[in-house]
Amino acid sequence: MNTNTSSSRKVLLQDLGVFLFIMCVLAGALITALAGKDLLYQHIVLMMGMMGIALLVVLRAQTAGTVLTAVSLLAFTVYKLYARIAFHKPIELTAYAWPLILLGVLGGTNMFISLYASIEGINGVLNRRIDELTVMDPLTGLENMRSMISSLRRYMAFSERNGTSMGLMMIRLRYAEEIRKVLSRQQFNDLRILLGNVIQDALRVEDRVYSLDDAGSMGIIFFSAEAGAPVVKQRLINAVAGKDMLPGLVGQKLVVEISAVWKMYRPELSKDAMRWVSEVENEFAYEV
Repeated sequence: MNTNTSSSRKVLLQDLGVFLFIMCVLAGALITALAGKDLLYQHIVLMMGMMGIALLVVLRAQTAGTVLTAVSLLAFTVYKLYARIAFHKPIELTAYAWPLILLGVLGGTNMFISLYASIEGINGVLNRRIDELTVMDPLTGLENMRSMISSLRRYMAFSERNGTSMGLMMIRLRYAEEIRKVLSRQQFNDLRILLGNVIQDALRVEDRVYSLDDAGSMGIIFFSAEAGAPVVKQRLINAVAGKDMLPGLVGQKLVVEISAVWKMYRPELSKDAMRWVSEVENEFAYEV
């Protein structure tokens, strides 16, 4: 309840800030339009100063906006007093409104921007928290890179304690960028989904599959001796080659191929999952 009240108060203050700014601009425009030609240049300069104040505050330069407001008020006051003393020109009634207008513009824009920045900051924190907690790829339904790193650390500790042989394999679509240019966004998304299903069906139940990016790359944690890694790789390549990966592409021929590289776990890696991932990614440089 307190949170809702605080949020409502911030939104209300933002609205008041916008309302104050609009009213000040409207007042300045009316004074400029209705005053005589003798004061036209004076009012145009003041309007430009008002817009400059608003622009600086919107650009998050509140201090510069405050300084410009102070300079504008000082210059306008000195000018009017000098004209009164030196040339005996009367000070028009609208001259007393301009300081209030300039201060209103400064206050209104400051009120809006400061609260807007606060809400932006809160949204940024929430988005980072959501990103940190997200472990699933919403498109394929597979766990993502963050989840894979976390799982790797656990499995590496398990392998180190029990001497279980395990490896990390990564898969990439060959010519992924070229394929994305040929297919529509929906067709490429369908390809990613189908690729994930084919890879999962070709592996054993105990092996884990992860979606690494939006280009169709995947990571696989598999449990076998090193001699079994080439067998796993070939089984995956054959599974993709033997499946129509683009069933919706009628009348066109587009071959989908994958590259697969791997590295087995070794004790010197300890629990450094990032190092292991980096080593496997580097293997793509030698994959032909």
